[in-house]
Amino acid sequence: MPAPRPLRARPSGEVGGRSASVPLASTPIDPEWRRLLELDGITALYPPQAEALGPVLAGESVLLACPTASGKSLVAYLALLRAAREKRTGLYLVPLRALAHEKAEELEKFGELGVKVGISIGDFDLPPERLEKLDILVATSEKADALLRRGSPWLDRLGVVVADEIHLMRDPERGPTLEVSLTRLRRGYPDLQIVALSATIRNSEELAEWLSARHVASDFRPVPLKRGVYFGGRITFTDLSEREIPPPGEAVPRLVRSVVEEGGQALVFVNSRRASEQLAESLTGTVRGLLAPEERARAQAAAAELTTISDEETEGIRRLSGLLPHGVAFHNASLTNPERRVVEHAFRDRGLKVLVATPTLAAGINLPARRVIVRDTSRYDDRLGLQAPIPALEIHQMLGRAGRPRFDPVGEALLVARAEDDLDRLFDRYLAAEPEPVESRLASEPALRMHLLALVASGAVATEEELASFLAATFYGRTLPLAELHGQVAAVRRFLEEHELLAPGTTLRATRFGTLTSELYLDPLSAIVLRGVLERAPLGVRPFPLLAAVAATPDLPPLFLRRGEEPDLLTRYTDEAEELLVKPAEPPLELGLDTFLSTLKTASVLEAWIGETPILEISERFTIGAGDLRSKVEDADWLLFAAGRLATAFNRRVGRPIDDLSLRVRYGVREELLDLVRLRGIGRVRARMLYRAGYADREALRQAPLDRIEQALRSRRLAEMVVSQLGRREPARAGPPARARDPPPAAPPPRPGRGPRRLEDYPDDSES
Repeated sequence: MPAPRPLRARPSGEVGGRSASVPLASTPIDPEWRRLLELDGITALYPPQAEALGPVLAGESVLLACPTASGKSLVAYLALLRAAREKRTGLYLVPLRALAHEKAEELEKFGELGVKVGISIGDFDLPPERLEKLDILVATSEKADALLRRGSPWLDRLGVVVADEIHLMRDPERGPTLEVSLTRLRRGYPDLQIVALSATIRNSEELAEWLSARHVASDFRPVPLKRGVYFGGRITFTDLSEREIPPPGEAVPRLVRSVVEEGGQALVFVNSRRASEQLAESLTGTVRGLLAPEERARAQAAAAELTTISDEETEGIRRLSGLLPHGVAFHNASLTNPERRVVEHAFRDRGLKVLVATPTLAAGINLPARRVIVRDTSRYDDRLGLQAPIPALEIHQMLGRAGRPRFDPVGEALLVARAEDDLDRLFDRYLAAEPEPVESRLASEPALRMHLLALVASGAVATEEELASFLAATFYGRTLPLAELHGQVAAVRRFLEEHELLAPGTTLRATRFGTLTSELYLDPLSAIVLRGVLERAPLGVRPFPLLAAVAATPDLPPLFLRRGEEPDLLTRYTDEAEELLVKPAEPPLELGLDTFLSTLKTASVLEAWIGETPILEISERFTIGAGDLRSKVEDADWLLFAAGRLATAFNRRVGRPIDDLSLRVRYGVREELLDLVRLRGIGRVRARMLYRAGYADREALRQAPLDRIEQALRSRRLAEMVVSQLGRREPARAGPPARARDPPPAAPPPRPGRGPRRLEDYPDDSES
């Protein structure tokens, strides 16, 4: 029987519905797996799940394209369990860190079967010995790409790769890495099973053909979806039925109030962080009076949890603390990961009735609601410098969040028209339109220079013929004219040879510099900039010129320059000009003045961070959220670590200050705390507490009584954790309190060691 066609926009108001499901007992699913699924409340398979089950259990590759909440992940989990049963490993690729955490948590329920699950995201690498013990690794595409570059015995046992949200291959930033990784995996492991999961897209069959996968597509939804446009107090649905929404209030408060009164939740999408925060605050008056006592208790519990996640107050904690008790919150990139997790859990537990989010939330995170309201269908585009329409695929992703299985009889997915003339436009552009097709983004110069170097440096290709064969196997090579790509590849190859990353000649060979650049996962342009910085950096170089240098690289996107900030930054430029290691309009970056000033702003933020300026003060001074700060800190730490490795080849004299600065950036501390933050559980706040109590380094702590350490840290558990790491054989006897002090010690602390990035390297008392 031919596979069903992907979803097409249809004029009817309802999409999907409760088609006949297949009881688990009548499927060939392993009885032990079935028992765990039933304990989780899953007693039957939805039609698309049932259709994909046979091929998946037979080890065939499958592309499953169907709406949100139709159970795609379960199909992937069964493929991973099949591989684990056969002593093969499984790799679960996700586009976002938050989604990685969600999938890892869900997969942990199979631990009872002996399946071991790990996670690798952001700056966290699993040591080889821990990786070897895993059956399943959940990772972002970038981490999988890095694993392929280094090689690993774990990959030799690889049996299945899950590519979640594969339609994001059309994303200019994430897409090329996912495309190259899947191409490398398929070429390197010919018997590999691929399970690709996608929203409904126009060319899912084309993607399936590229992956040599069975195409399973459906418009099934467990909760029927009604889509419509709101204007002037009335919703007009795609089946031309209408619903009046009683006053008072503007569009969003009106729509929110009516769904909360009916016992549902609302998810509101807006186009900017500021809008999400302002709208959430404005909705507290609408929602708080509608909370039932048990809902109010859950909301208060979430607010209480928020106060426990960090030793430092952030703008996110301050704002959310005023919203959560009223059943309202916002979700955007200015929040730290722990702050976002509190919000997400509270919404899933129905303690929150309304969540206002930016569109990034729609990319895979499982947060459905009875009513989804898309207030904004345009957003600012940096490349164009103006507001531009949001693609239909993204709008469909947002709308697809409507309808929570087991809670909602129907989901309502609504766009908001600002004027009567918008009604037809919104219907035509979004509700009646097919989502855009997935197209390869591999031809962009930054993507090509990075992946071409990686392919050569890792030994994946060694000749022009092998490179041509690899490119022909990409999605680009299958769907677009290869001649155009070959021309750009030739230009990128010349660039890499000119800057001594590739050796000249007919064969493809990376230089030592090129190999190191690829191993460090640097954009080659960033590596070229860092090499120049190292060659001209004087002995005793100060932190700010180094911070400004890494902030200028393509791997650390600069902060947005706000109106009124230019004069102070120009003054800073004038003051620092002689010592700066990267200048405006200087090759190879050739930065314009505005962009250059943005890099100085980023460096100033990092300088404040390592000066132990409180996060809240940094946020207020530079108009930056704690989540953005965390992102910049991670990027700068990684780039400084890379610069330290490059220094071994180009300027060993500056290796020490760069290494020390990298650690200061990682922990956000002044130099005198570097020895203390090497202790697990001790970040910048707790390290400063110990220092002020008179314990300047680990040696001082070795001599200290446990009760005095407890007094300094205000926690017996933390004090015992510290003592356990100090190698003391016997507890020190109590003595007089240590003298409080804040000046730096007479001698610098021992140089902290360098090593691979690991989760345990990060402090527990700051957001990580």
